[in-house]
Amino acid sequence: FVTPTLALLLLLNTAAQAFISGGQRHALTPADDVSIDEHSEKKEGLLQIKSSRRNFLCSSVGGAGAVFGAALTAQPANAAAASSVVRVAEWPNLAYLEPICELSLSVSALAKTVGDTSKWPLVLKRLEKFFKGAFLSERNYYTGVAVTYMNEIKYDKSETNEYIKIDKSKRYEAFEACMKNLELLKNDISANESADNVKADAEAAQRALEDWFSYVPSEDVQAVGKLFVRVKSADTDRNGRLDDMELQALSEEDRSVWKKRVDLFGDI
Repeated sequence: FVTPTLALLLLLNTAAQAFISGGQRHALTPADDVSIDEHSEKKEGLLQIKSSRRNFLCSSVGGAGAVFGAALTAQPANAAAASSVVRVAEWPNLAYLEPICELSLSVSALAKTVGDTSKWPLVLKRLEKFFKGAFLSERNYYTGVAVTYMNEIKYDKSETNEYIKIDKSKRYEAFEACMKNLELLKNDISANESADNVKADAEAAQRALEDWFSYVPSEDVQAVGKLFVRVKSADTDRNGRLDDMELQALSEEDRSVWKKRVDLFGDI
């Protein structure tokens, strides 16, 4: 028997795989389309990017460590008991987690940016792009990536189906809450709602994603944040890709994870 929720998860997972096979990769940050510093310039009516998205993310939020440190301490009070005790035999490779790491940094950067109302048009432009495309939107793509991570979790053979269902449901609900608050943020900026409302939307999206990460082993959260920093450091030309020479700057373990991540989701 396939429930409506399970059918949706399977559909979103299919959408993610379609994006992946097409070599698509996205991340939510104003810097993907525009630089949000005060020196952005217009050319042919479009704001130009000043730096690579990965470089912007790390500099905007003070490095991956700060964001993931916050995620580690943000254990949600509403987390189901089943999720805290569910038995997992094997967690997914960090390659499945890294795109959500980048999304988390993006959402954190966004939460900082909305504090400046002069940047709202830029934030709105990026959010509109994030939600554009209906079924094949970036919003659905990232939900699909989160579902893919969830599907890669190997539960202990002795774990009950009921606890597994609860665990998956809580993970999905936390991620969906992030997406819904981002959409609310887009709508409230578009409607020129108060600065307090806009700030509350952004912070709610950030908290929801921290909630999602609270269901991930703390050592994996720390490890993927450190991997992000090392990859950024290895990307000396700041083009978002690691060529063969740049890959050599990584340890053998990091290279293995990064190559798998690129095979799964692309490298930019």
